[in-house]
Formats: sequence, C-alpha cells, structure tokens
Amino acid sequence: MKRFDPNDFLIRDFFKTKQKILKGIFWEKRLFWAKFLIIFSLAILWFRFFYLQVVKYSYYYKKAKERSVVSYVIKAPRGEIVTSDGVIVATNRAVFQLYLDPELIKDREDAVLYKLSKILKEDFGILKERYYLAKKSFLGRVLIKRNLNWDEVAKIMVRRYYLPGVKVEVEAERYYPYGDMYFHLIGYISKITMKEYKELKEKGYSMEDYIGRAGIEKEFEKELKGKNGAIEIERDAYGRLGKVINRISPVPGNDLVLTVNHNLQVKAYELMKEKNGALVALSPQDGSVLAMVSSPSINPQKFIDGFTKEEWKRINQNPDNPFLNRVLQPYPPGSTYKVITAIAGLEAGVIKNVNDTVFCSGYYKFKNRIFRCWKPEGHKSVNLIKAIAYSCDVYFYTVASKLDIDYLAEVSRKWGLGKPTGLGWSEEKSGFVPDRAWKEKTFKEPWYPGETIIIGIGQGYLLATPLQMARVYMAIANGGYLYKPYVVKKIKRVNGNVIEIAPQIEKHLILNSRYLEWIREGLLEAVRIGTGRGAFIPGLLVSGKTGTAQVVSLSAKTKKDKSLEHHAWFVSYAGWSQPQIVSAILVEHGGHGGAVAAPIAQKLYKTYFGIEEPKKNITKLPE
Repeated sequence: MKRFDPNDFLIRDFFKTKQKILKGIFWEKRLFWAKFLIIFSLAILWFRFFYLQVVKYSYYYKKAKERSVVSYVIKAPRGEIVTSDGVIVATNRAVFQLYLDPELIKDREDAVLYKLSKILKEDFGILKERYYLAKKSFLGRVLIKRNLNWDEVAKIMVRRYYLPGVKVEVEAERYYPYGDMYFHLIGYISKITMKEYKELKEKGYSMEDYIGRAGIEKEFEKELKGKNGAIEIERDAYGRLGKVINRISPVPGNDLVLTVNHNLQVKAYELMKEKNGALVALSPQDGSVLAMVSSPSINPQKFIDGFTKEEWKRINQNPDNPFLNRVLQPYPPGSTYKVITAIAGLEAGVIKNVNDTVFCSGYYKFKNRIFRCWKPEGHKSVNLIKAIAYSCDVYFYTVASKLDIDYLAEVSRKWGLGKPTGLGWSEEKSGFVPDRAWKEKTFKEPWYPGETIIIGIGQGYLLATPLQMARVYMAIANGGYLYKPYVVKKIKRVNGNVIEIAPQIEKHLILNSRYLEWIREGLLEAVRIGTGRGAFIPGLLVSGKTGTAQVVSLSAKTKKDKSLEHHAWFVSYAGWSQPQIVSAILVEHGGHGGAVAAPIAQKLYKTYFGIEEPKKNITKLPE
C-alpha cells in the first residue's frame, strides 16, 4: 500500500490553480475583444449615422423630396405692348392648359393617353401621335391640349386619381387682339427649342418658355420676358399629384409703349391689305415710327394656337413670302432717288441755278447709247423744279452724266443709304450703293459712265429700303436732321419706374438753304401739278416724289405677266404749315407710282389729319 505523500497534494493543487488562472485570463481576453468589437461597431454606426444625417443631409433631403415632391415652372406673363394712343396690341389671357409629365408615367403613357382621349373626345391615334412628337421635340412636360373649356377641366379634375402625371394649369398665354395687322411690327413668339434652352437656361429660361422670333417681340425680348415662378406638388408612388407644398409667384415682364398711332396703323393695314408691298410713316420731328405695315402678313396668334398642316404648307410655299418685312428689304428706289442726284448736282456745281434748263425730247443720247424718258414725247424745256415735279428722266440723265460715281455714292451714303438706319432690328437690310471699287472687285471690269446715268434715276445696281427712303425725305422736311428711327418710346417696369427713350440724331446734314428750298419746291409742285397729283389734299401741304422702279427693261415688259410690272413708289411728307409726317410707300409690281402709291398716301394723310372723305351722293331708286 502506497503511503500518502503531502507533496503530491501540493502539486495537484498547483496545477488546478494554474488551470483556473489560465482559464480566467482566456475569458477575460475574449470578453475584451468582444467589448472592443461592440464599441468599434457602435462607433462605425455612429459615424455613419453622423455622415448620413449631418454631412449628407441636404443631398438625401433633396433625393427624398424628389421622390415625393415634383416641381414645375410657373411661366411669367410677358409684358404688354401698347400704342401711343393707349391701345393694347399685345397682351396675355388666362387659359387652362393640359400637361402630361412623361417622367411620372413611364411604361403607362398609352393607358393615360387612352383615358384622356375618351375625356377630351379626341381620336386616340391622333392624340398619341401629337404627344410623342412633342415629347421628341421638347424637353420637360408635354402640352397635350391648350385652352381647355370648363367642361373638359371638370371631367379631368374629378378623374385625376386615375390620371397619374396629368396636370391642369391656369397660365397667362400671349394674345394678339389685332391679328396680322401688327405682324411685322410686333413680330411673334414660339416655343423654345432644345438648343436654345441649353444656351439660355442660365438666364432664367425654362423648357416650357416661349421666345420672341421677330419684330418687337424679338428685339425687346429681355424687357418683355418676366421672371418665372415655381410650384411644388406632392406625388405618390403611382405618380398621382396631390396638394401644393410651396409656390413662388412669377414676376411679369415690362410693358412697352410704342410711338405708333393705332388709327394710322389700322388705315395703313387696310390700304396695303390686298397688295404686296410696304408702308412706313415717321415723324420728321424725332424719327419715331408712326406706322409700319408689310403685306402680305400672318396672324401671330397662330404661332401659339398652332397651324394645321395645310396652313403651314400654304405659308411656307407662298411665293410672296409673308414672313418678309418689306419695310426693311431693299428695292431699286426708282425716281424717288432723283432728289439725291439733284443734291449731288447742286453741291458739285453741275446745277448752277434753279432756272438752268435742259431740253427733253423724250430721250437722251450718250455716245452710241439712247436713254429714254418715261414720257415718249418728252417734257420740252425743264428746270430743276419742273424736272422734280414731272420726274423728267432726261434732266437727271444729263446731271448724272456730269457726276463721278464715287462722288454720287458718297452723297448717297451721307444721306443714309447703303447702311442700316439705326433702328437696330436684326432683320433690317443695308441696301446697296455701288461705286467704282466695288465694280472692279466684283466683276473685274471698270465702271462705265453709262452706268452712272442709270444710277442717276434710281436704277441699276442701286438698292434702298422703304425705311431708308423715308429717312432721306425726313431730312429734307426737317432741315437736314437725320434721326435714327425708333418704335418704343417708354419702358414701364414692374416696380413702377418708367424709362423714357429719347430720340437720337445720327447727323445734321449741312445743305445750302437755297438748295433745300429748291428741292422742297419741286416736291411740293410734284403733288400740286406733277406726277404725285394722286396725293393732293386741298388745304394740306403735301410734298413728295413718285417712283416707278423697273423690274425689267421697257422692251421686255409685258402687261400679261404681273411679275414683270414695275414697282410703284411714293415717298412724301405732309403738314398744315410744317411737315408733321413722312411716309414711304412701295407696291410690288404695282405699275406707276403716281397712279398706285400716291393715292394710298392721300388716304393715309386724311386719316392722320382727321380729314373726312367726301360723301358720295347716292340717288335713291324708287321702290
């Protein structure tokens, strides 16, 4: 039997104690790491929470808002356009517009369009085609139908729960109460294109805006366009729109007050309506535009209401080009230019005295060429005043033959020809004044003296716009002040401030007073007894010059072809004692200026000065 050894007990006790100690250390380490992992994880979660809730708060708030809130533009009303006598010629009207947002109805477009076609009682295929065409052409919401009636609005509003992405809005739509009467003066607006939006979005334009395309609407776009507002609307997961959360009201554009007289504009339109041509009237006191009409024209409201395919095709294929503002387009000025030839002849000493005469036998022979007068039998002996009054070609052939073309070109440019008038419209053409250097550069040949003779009566390479010719006669009427024409005299800002636009003098032409009186006397006689008798009004001083600008040579012209007829001109000024109005009238292929254009001026001046047309005696037939 083994004897008890106390040392064995001690050894076992030591090992047990050691195991307990080691086991405690092991669990303490595991507990430490477990605590560490928990604290570390919590720290990561806390930092992540801080990052999401604080650092990225605005980003995720915006994202969340985008998912639950949709924002749309409220288009600002454009400024009104008012005539000098207080008639509103371009304004805005409230209309109901039906929009569909493609972003809210992805993969459900056809279903929504089908429901709308039933409500609007429109053909589904046509509505669908219109939607997809608009969606392809423009960014943002699609205008499904404009100017809804009350019945259509009510039907849509009670069914809007089943019409996701559909929104009916009340908008200010451009309205032109006088249609095509002011087309070339006011211009028109149309929907902004994708390219334009990308270029202009930094200037406050939206994808749904309209922009000026011509006339005042284009040239004063910055003033007329207001500042768009915005509206935020709740939407659910199905794209259905709910209550309005926020609304920022738009700021309307500035109003414009024109220099134009409405009654005169109406009369000018009536006089030119059935013709192709232009009429512009200016004030000789400051160059302000009193009336501006180009015919044919287009109703600017159609660019908002929309054209049918047939209407658009008819307009684009119209050979008369109704888009063209003929007031700003160049034509041969014909005999209306003879006043420039006379001024050049007087200043150059070619015409030494008003009573110096030239014998007109019906033609002028220069070397081996014959230049014919418009009157085959001739005017016999004529001086400067008679030559202007009766528009004697031979007299001005004679004067022009003694002038150098470069000098004649210099005088023409001095009187405002061959360059823009200062109106500032992008559609205005410069016209053309030829000279020796141009001929040599263009045709590689010298200038011939016979060409100067043709220029002397306003033919050949010479071109001038009706507005340019009106300015020439304005300077004659007011003593040599060449004003820049302008059409807007006041800008009324939304804050109540009014900006007055002052007249601008381009230059003061210095002309011998005797020369000016001779020219004026010739123009007065032209209306009293000469070629402009059609403009004569008893008691009113009307002075002017007719012009018949040849389209083809006299031998080539045939009366059967209207397009070969000459252009009819009449440029004049009128007043009771002093000139108060200047006008330039052009009728394309109208024939003789005295027979066609002068009577138009007479009726225009009667309206401006309040002279009533004599009533015709109508014999009552027995019943």
